[in-house]
Amino acid sequence: MEYLERIRAFIGRFLTLGPREALRKALRGRLFSPEELLPFARIDKAGLFTCDVEALHARDREKIRTTSFLMEASQVETSYPHHIEFESRILRYGFLPATGVRQGLVLLLHGHDAFLHMGPLRPWTHFDVLAPWDTFGYKRQGSWFWGEKGDNFTDRLIYKLLSSHLDEHPGRPWFAMGASMGGFGALWHGIKYGARAIYTQCPQVDIARKIHDFGETEPTNPYRHLRNPESGTLPDLLALANAASQLPPLMLIQNQFDFINPFADHAWRLLDIYNNRRTWYGLRVHPSIGHGGDGSQEEAELYFRSVLDKNPPPQFG
Repeated sequence: MEYLERIRAFIGRFLTLGPREALRKALRGRLFSPEELLPFARIDKAGLFTCDVEALHARDREKIRTTSFLMEASQVETSYPHHIEFESRILRYGFLPATGVRQGLVLLLHGHDAFLHMGPLRPWTHFDVLAPWDTFGYKRQGSWFWGEKGDNFTDRLIYKLLSSHLDEHPGRPWFAMGASMGGFGALWHGIKYGARAIYTQCPQVDIARKIHDFGETEPTNPYRHLRNPESGTLPDLLALANAASQLPPLMLIQNQFDFINPFADHAWRLLDIYNNRRTWYGLRVHPSIGHGGDGSQEEAELYFRSVLDKNPPPQFG
């Protein structure tokens, strides 16, 4: 009887969802338990609901220092084979065309310590991927895709790069994605230059706060390298969001006790602006510790396609 019920259920899904989706769900059910498929299942269990926050922060910092896989895997010539020259500076980048029907362009931005990052590893199905390599900033580790010492030359370089690709297809939708430093960059460029939507994980939001956290006079403070020592000029993402005529839809994923960018100190303040502006956002914050989350490029592509399916957004009333 149970076997017949399963057959009936599969036939129902087959007729309702179509053969491809019905088979995909059946296969997933065989390979994974329903619990394993949930986003919450992919969070580091050691960090969940713990009281010993500082000990886990120390553990995660040590893991970052000792992990060598990304360093060994980084191959500049293959990861970022292209370059542009603008204002006497060179910016390397990777570009991967979509493997299927193109629906837009994704600006994919890496995290801090540029030498650790391997560039775009695989093409997306429905979006071309444009991935600049930010080797400016303190010890060439990254300038938050903005610039150095009050001069936003990296910002201008990326705008030049992005514009050159978008000019080839006028009116083409583009999107921004990144984590940590790349999350800041995705928010900065996505808001400033009008991305259709943004997908970000554990982003820095307040650079001035980061300068304070790392030490106002500490010479190795990478955030301090962004500030003009005379005028104090810094990228102000919160002011940018407040002043923007329109905010892009946003998807944000983070752990609550992120030891680099605590949710309450960074992302929450940006979301407060989104709330005040009545702008759409999606949010997944886990009661966990660590600089990361459970986001993925697969989810980002699904999110971006969903935004396109609903654009222009429906008007009610």
